[in-house]
Amino acid sequence: MKVSNILICTFVSILVTSCAKKNLPIINNEPISETEQLFLLKQQTETNNPYVVDAKNQLLQFIGDKNFDDYITKHGILKCKGDNNQSSCVLSFYLNENYKLKYHVQLKKMVEENQAEHDIELSKITATENNIKNYCQYSADFIAAIYTKDNAKITQYFQPKFKMSEQDLSSLQAKIAKDDYSYFLINENPSILQEMKVDYVEKCLNDPKHNIINYVNIFR
Repeated sequence: MKVSNILICTFVSILVTSCAKKNLPIINNEPISETEQLFLLKQQTETNNPYVVDAKNQLLQFIGDKNFDDYITKHGILKCKGDNNQSSCVLSFYLNENYKLKYHVQLKKMVEENQAEHDIELSKITATENNIKNYCQYSADFIAAIYTKDNAKITQYFQPKFKMSEQDLSSLQAKIAKDDYSYFLINENPSILQEMKVDYVEKCLNDPKHNIINYVNIFR
């Protein structure tokens, strides 16, 4: 065989081998892993697309880096691979997941708040004889503070202790403000306030439900 023919055969052989190597992935046609698919999908849809990146980052704040890829894979982001507009599909996926998680957080917060209210209800003081006696005394002191206009003590101590709203407190103050005769007696002789408190406690012990201030909200 001529040298030229040998060279031509060698050259053709190299070309055929080279082509075979280039086409090997297509001929092999083995499916790539989900991890690789996800990597390619994110790369293709996030490049020069700040909306997708921003939506993804919002979702990251809910899920965290560690579980992010597993989460979005399990929830179906790879369905966007076959979509005609992958970027739009991925953006919709992120936005929908953000919405669902935000709703879940709000729902959880509502449940926690309702539970907190329930716990408050359960923590109400039992109407034992000793507690009734104490709250009759507290009620007498509360009313005395209103007569003497001790606003600091009223708002910082008695209002929270008696679980009173602003409206209920204003109503009580307005009612006592109409008692001109008691105000007159107190102004004439401040020591009479102590006698008024003793009388109120005695009356309260005989009928606590109608004399302990905000009785229903204090006791179950």
